[in-house]
Amino acid sequence: MAKVNPHIDLETGYVQLSKLPFDQAIKLRSWLPSTSLITLKTANGQVEDAIQYSEYEYWFDFYGTNS
Repeated sequence: MAKVNPHIDLETGYVQLSKLPFDQAIKLRSWLPSTSLITLKTANGQVEDAIQYSEYEYWFDFYGTNS
């Protein structure tokens, strides 16, 4: 499983859950508290299912590569 690069818009690094590989999205959603989801207004519209890249990176490094 490979770590994805962050989307960067308006100097904010984030990951859109619906754009992750399926297995990562499922595992991350089961670990992630719902309060971590953020909504961002970007140059291309609104992103509803995002988390900060730092949270994704933490999850990936400590939990995402297991099993």
